[in-house]
Amino acid sequence: MRRPEELTVLVVDDDPDVTLFLGSVLEDAGFRVATAGGGLEALERLRRGPLPDLISLDLVMPGHSGIRVLHDLRKHPEWSRIPVIVVSGHSREPEVRRGLDEVLADSALSGPSLYLEKPVTADSYVEAVCRVLEVDRAAESPGAGDADRLRSEVAALISGAGPDALEAALQALRAGPRRADGR
Repeated sequence: MRRPEELTVLVVDDDPDVTLFLGSVLEDAGFRVATAGGGLEALERLRRGPLPDLISLDLVMPGHSGIRVLHDLRKHPEWSRIPVIVVSGHSREPEVRRGLDEVLADSALSGPSLYLEKPVTADSYVEAVCRVLEVDRAAESPGAGDADRLRSEVAALISGAGPDALEAALQALRAGPRRADGR
């Protein structure tokens, strides 16, 4: 089995919050992470190297969509071997689905290894990455499961919080950790 710290995941999403969330989740699980804010930036990262072990790809992005990135990946001999996980909130939209079906219909092109519908939980995302990369979850860095559990709990609380609670949480996070004596 492979170990997370030996593997790099390229996270491609035009939403900086999503990129930060997914990247942080993977780093907490012990993976090395590279990010790209869009399709063209992702292709440039691949050109510069080193190649990632997996690509996490949003489908709907301005400029160069995830569908176009999939086409580009599959045309390049080295890049075509990189497994791809599609993480998108738009994979059921007719236009997006048509583009994805075209990629999958081309017998010379293999499709993504896995599809995840946004919003994803930290745990389901790490589990999917580990499954595709054949990583033993037990081999993850100590405390990774705790971080996933805590992230999921925070996400659930945030989704129901009002503006005042969100502002207070943000101020607390900016203040940093406090010691047991309140300082």
